[in-house]
Amino acid sequence: MKLAVTYENGAVFQHFSHTQTFKLYTIRDGIIAGAELVPTGGNGQDALAGFLASRGVDTLICGNIDPDARQTLKQAGIRLYCGVTGSADAAAAALLAGNLSLDSPPARVCRQEHGDLGPCHHNVRASETRGETPPVSPEDIAQVKGLGFLHDKRSADLFNGRVITGNGRITSKEARAIAEAAERFGNGEMAMTTRLSVEIQGVPFDQIEPMRAFLAQYGLETGGTGPKVRPVVSCKGTSCQYGLIDTFALSRKIHQRFYLGMHEVKLPHKFKIAVGGCPNNCVKPDLNDLGIVGQRVPAVDLEKCRGCKVCQVAANCPVKVPQMVDGKVFIDPARCMHCGRCIRKCPFHALSAEITGYRIYIGGRWGKRAAQGRALDRIFTDQDEVLDLVEKVILFFRDNGQPGERFADTVSRIGFDTIQAQLLENT
Repeated sequence: MKLAVTYENGAVFQHFSHTQTFKLYTIRDGIIAGAELVPTGGNGQDALAGFLASRGVDTLICGNIDPDARQTLKQAGIRLYCGVTGSADAAAAALLAGNLSLDSPPARVCRQEHGDLGPCHHNVRASETRGETPPVSPEDIAQVKGLGFLHDKRSADLFNGRVITGNGRITSKEARAIAEAAERFGNGEMAMTTRLSVEIQGVPFDQIEPMRAFLAQYGLETGGTGPKVRPVVSCKGTSCQYGLIDTFALSRKIHQRFYLGMHEVKLPHKFKIAVGGCPNNCVKPDLNDLGIVGQRVPAVDLEKCRGCKVCQVAANCPVKVPQMVDGKVFIDPARCMHCGRCIRKCPFHALSAEITGYRIYIGGRWGKRAAQGRALDRIFTDQDEVLDLVEKVILFFRDNGQPGERFADTVSRIGFDTIQAQLLENT
């Protein structure tokens, strides 16, 4: 047997009509006796069948291929295994092991551009090669929703799959993998969710598991649905000029300990967590079930305050809290937001940071019945204490929330003061 595989960077190239290289395998007695890479020299779709036949190829493995090319290969006596993804060598091994289906149809529309070659011309939907796709059952829709795939109401069998980023931050390698997954298994489009997940659009039902397996090779997973801890969101406080805490590090720890670590913990309803680097509240921590906001509490050294006619501390406060009282600056602790912007404004260094830490809000909610969370009375200064407090809140909701009830409703029903007393006990 002489086997050819459309080839690019070690993988099965997905666009037969634009194949630049084939990997040719010589098969003897059911094993691979040799392999070589052969460039096509820019041959177009119509010439590729003859190109393969002239080299004695009798079997082809490829990705997508249009009906005309399939017919041409058939006339040339070349057996076709299409719709194959992943490693070229693994595909060849799968064929020899009897694990590939002959002439299997492609599973998606290709919308990819190929540089100077322009767009693909083999936009063949699975429904066009197998007949109209039957609707997916309600049970299957519910099952894959738990895996992070939401049914696209415009189609019978297409889903949008949510790839978890952890806190909205991904590497360039991960971004390329997600983009490749969108091309291989979806319609080539992606969208960001409000929880900073990347949603791959238009994934056929029968491609959900292959896509999950592909993403897993890069340490990526889908999910983010159901009555459990949802993906954490974070602002860029780590690098932002206003950030007071390392939001990326904290949100990553929350992701590991609670989104992953409590993945099997069923709650009365979804539970959302947001980490904000400062009181600007860009990711709206106080509108999440639990929100964390960076804090910097100023302290005034009255001996250094010179009672300037134009106080730079008062002039630079975004909420106009500082006032001059008896010739000295006064900051009302009940009104101060603890953004810390005033601390470096005094030319005589009358202000310093007394506390840098974390304020925790509970009971917030977006949506049709929005509720603003309330801050616990204590400002935490130790990150481990913050993580332990987050765990106490989640477990309190698990044990005291009613089925179908959001945490905001639990707080309203039991009372904020009662819940705060239990949360802060022994802390």
